[in-house]
Amino acid sequence: MRALATVLLILAALACAPSDAELDARIQQAVSAAVAGAAAPDLSALYRQASPSVFYIDPTDGQHGTGWLLESGLIVTAAHVVAGREQVIVRQASAPTFVAVVVGRDARRDVALLAYDAAQAQLDTGARPLPLGDATSGDIAKPLLALGYSGSGVKREGSVGSPKANAGILSQITNFGPDSYGRNLEMDAAIDPGDSGGPVLNTVGQVAGMVRAAARQSAGGGTVVGTFYAVHADEIRAALAGIKGRENPALQQ
Repeated sequence: MRALATVLLILAALACAPSDAELDARIQQAVSAAVAGAAAPDLSALYRQASPSVFYIDPTDGQHGTGWLLESGLIVTAAHVVAGREQVIVRQASAPTFVAVVVGRDARRDVALLAYDAAQAQLDTGARPLPLGDATSGDIAKPLLALGYSGSGVKREGSVGSPKANAGILSQITNFGPDSYGRNLEMDAAIDPGDSGGPVLNTVGQVAGMVRAAARQSAGGGTVVGTFYAVHADEIRAALAGIKGRENPALQQ
């Protein structure tokens, strides 16, 4: 009886086992799912969504930079872009220019906050606040998209066209220490003068960092090519918390 039961179990298992064709189909399904999951993000779509929220920051001294919409009435840029300035002109790709006031700077982290009259300024219809995200060691080698106004000139009517898109990957997260720039994203998304203050987006459209500088020399004095730095999102959060914590009439509007 035991032998008969064993034979019946084997026959039942064989009856349930997939055929070669079924097995091949399942394998193909699994491979297709894995490929789809690993597909490259649509950076073009990210650019279209984010670019209306990116601005040309014009301190009117010939050295412009870039900024991005944090929330209605507030724009973030790099502190060195607005150094020594109390207000700046904010230019857009197609909508009218407006004036913003520099309400605070964190020079160590290279973060500045600008305020503008949200009731008066006319933003591009596609402008939306860009959410702050994150970047960890688990994100190394993942794509990043930096937006900025490098090399852009002001048109006769005051507009500046759309920001440039610079794609790359997160190479490393570098900590310059509490007395320097803190944590920065190290990336190979090429940036140039004018891009400073621009947002660096992760694959889901969050601000993982903000363009700060290009590396020119290594610690040993050697020439560096293709290494660029962005302020880490956590440093941006800390800087903004400090700036917003100060009493400032421009933030009470």
